[in-house]
Amino acid sequence: MSQDTIKKVLELVDNIRADQYPLDAYTHIGRRGIRRIDGVEKANGAAIYTMDVHLPGMLFMRFLTSPHPHARVVRLDTSRAESLPGVRVVLRYDDPELPPTADLGGHFPSSEPPIPHIAYFEGQEIGAAIAAETEEIAEQALKLIRVEWEQRPFLLDPEKAAEPGAPLTIPELFPNGNVYNEGLDVHQRGDVEKGLREADRVIEFQCRRSYHTWIGPERPCGVFKWNGDYPEVWVKQQRPHICKRAIATWFGGIPTNRIQLHCLYQGASFGGWSQMHWNLGGTYCAAVAARRTRRPVKWLFTRREDFYGAQADAGFYSFTVGARKDGTITAVKAKAVMSNQDAPVFGIIGHLMENTRIPNLYGKLQAVMINKGPTVPVRCEQAPNTLALTMVFDHVANALGLDPIDVALKNDGAEGHDMGWLNKQKEELSFPVRDSLRECIDKGKAAIGWDAKRHRPGERKLSNGRMHGLAFTWTHEWEDSAGSSEIAIRIERSDGTASILGMRADGGQNAETSYCQIAADELGMRVEDVYYRPQHDTGFFPHTPDSSTNLAVNGFAIRNAARILKRRILEAATSPRGVSQRGNFPAPFPGLKPEDLDIQDSVIYVKADPAKRMSLAEYVGPLGIGGPMSMGEMKIGHEQALPRMSYSPPLFAYGWQVQEGAYAHIRLRLCRQAHFMEVEVDTETGEVEITRVVNVNDVGKVISWEGCEAQQYGGTFMAVGRARSEEVVHDPATGVMLNGNLLDYKIATMLDCGPVDTILVETGMGYGPYGTVGIGEDVATVLPPLLGPAVYNALGVWVDDFPITPDKILRALGKTA
Repeated sequence: MSQDTIKKVLELVDNIRADQYPLDAYTHIGRRGIRRIDGVEKANGAAIYTMDVHLPGMLFMRFLTSPHPHARVVRLDTSRAESLPGVRVVLRYDDPELPPTADLGGHFPSSEPPIPHIAYFEGQEIGAAIAAETEEIAEQALKLIRVEWEQRPFLLDPEKAAEPGAPLTIPELFPNGNVYNEGLDVHQRGDVEKGLREADRVIEFQCRRSYHTWIGPERPCGVFKWNGDYPEVWVKQQRPHICKRAIATWFGGIPTNRIQLHCLYQGASFGGWSQMHWNLGGTYCAAVAARRTRRPVKWLFTRREDFYGAQADAGFYSFTVGARKDGTITAVKAKAVMSNQDAPVFGIIGHLMENTRIPNLYGKLQAVMINKGPTVPVRCEQAPNTLALTMVFDHVANALGLDPIDVALKNDGAEGHDMGWLNKQKEELSFPVRDSLRECIDKGKAAIGWDAKRHRPGERKLSNGRMHGLAFTWTHEWEDSAGSSEIAIRIERSDGTASILGMRADGGQNAETSYCQIAADELGMRVEDVYYRPQHDTGFFPHTPDSSTNLAVNGFAIRNAARILKRRILEAATSPRGVSQRGNFPAPFPGLKPEDLDIQDSVIYVKADPAKRMSLAEYVGPLGIGGPMSMGEMKIGHEQALPRMSYSPPLFAYGWQVQEGAYAHIRLRLCRQAHFMEVEVDTETGEVEITRVVNVNDVGKVISWEGCEAQQYGGTFMAVGRARSEEVVHDPATGVMLNGNLLDYKIATMLDCGPVDTILVETGMGYGPYGTVGIGEDVATVLPPLLGPAVYNALGVWVDDFPITPDKILRALGKTA
């Protein structure tokens, strides 16, 4: 690492290390048993989601969808729909009020029509939208629309779509071919061919990942209302600030301060819909319909339409790996052909490059457009990288007859360097020098009984007749994107409690409680005296929940605001209390400096004499800076005057934080995670039972134990579903999705996995505040491919086609399904 690079990183981490507390020197941070901010209303059913919004006179909007995977609207007859009683607005793709392109959010493409007339996958919104008195009437009206279609050739297989001369799947956007990331498709380090020649063993294998989608408890929806010339909008959207910015530009530059925005409970949003390139299309159409009718309009999808796209790891992978007999990996050559990936720059070997000592790496990712829904980050865009790392390490270990844990420890490092080099970087960055991977492994091995249960592949048959399997994987913790955050705190002048101000989407991860814990610790307040409700626009927008950097970015912003606010409180406590009709009043703590005071349990006190104290409630109340004078002060001669107010500036502070994307590549990944899976496989039926999962995450510093453990626990069930059963199935003859419902699309439930161990390690080596690092996307992303090595350990044959279903296992065993 060059001195210039070290200097840049030191500038980044200076904000972390400055005034750093020991890992255990907190009152609320890392304390168990703190009640969730959203817990009671979600548990008792009182929580309000966007789907629950019902305004007087509200209309309901539904969209026509394409029955074909690739087709153009030639002619559209909406006359019968327009004449149906209860229909109030019919919007068509050729409506003059709808522009040819608009900023509709998402990643790629950056813009398209609010209502397109060309469909690139079956089920895509196209042609028309109808607003009616009820959802049922709108649905009935859609069935009355007559469409003349021009059906086009379609392709569902990315390998076939990548072949020269293949029919174009999206000719309007990609007229030169279906592979759209030429020139951005290779990541490499060293000389991979040289590394393969130096190996004692060269291992080749392939794997495949099918389409699997997101499913949340709430369908995509939104409500648009015009209050005169200015809008009020309810959005189901992980990026409310982007929505507000888009609305401001749609209709002639509406001032953003005249837009009322509400972002209610999201219902477990983990990427998916909010990442789609048309995710603001419904909002735009509802805005037009609401303006024409002067009535609120709610747009909404059906459950089937929520199966809009898939996770960004769908595709075909091939690997060539060189290794020495002791497990040292000398080279990895990887190629992936992936479907509709919106972010191909992530590649497939990023985690191998970032947190291993492997000197020679080559990864080529072909991003290929096909006629299925777009693939976007669902929980995390790192899925291709974590799949690649798990497959590489476990295939090497099994091919050489080694313990995969030993192979992991032997190759741990960073940017092609070994752990000795990485430890020197930790010292230069003033981080603790700890072996994060070894700490995670030791805890995980003990929890699952690794040494006692480990065996060679296919060698342990249980008394119930099933085959036993055990597997391990690992990677680093990550902060996968940069972002900015603006957040404020004010002290309420009536009772001295603190309110956090900042609008963000609540996806159910308990982040708001964590921010209250940080603010309470930094302010010296009781955690129950700090409250955060982010659903409504306060003028501040923290980093939105669309990546695992949220705590790193927002945690700094809330910490910065709290430290500024605490200083202002103590400065005010040692200064005159403001101006009234009778002049200045003495300070509550006269003759002292701010540094002579502190705050604990929402009470200001003198450090040298803690008996001298005043609660924040008293401080801002009748005897404090914000209320009337005491009765003694209100007597003039023998007459009693009316209460007179003293006035002072409000106690308020604003915090801001930015993490520069340009520096992301120089942030060495210091914290690790390790995962263990135990399975039983029935060789007669092909059924796999996951009997135990152990997750160990070094999060640097725990802010909320319950929040972190919930990510591990909930992420496990997401991962189990992806690994065993989740797959969006399309008819190869028609391109039609066959299982767009919760009966045929098999998500995992609590019955699909045995006990889940949630273990957290705290090394303080994260780049977030207090040395923390994100965990929010980890388990659901890293754990799915581990089922492959677990099944191999049980059977002695590889099944690398995910999801691993019974029929695939039976075929691998040479049996008919």
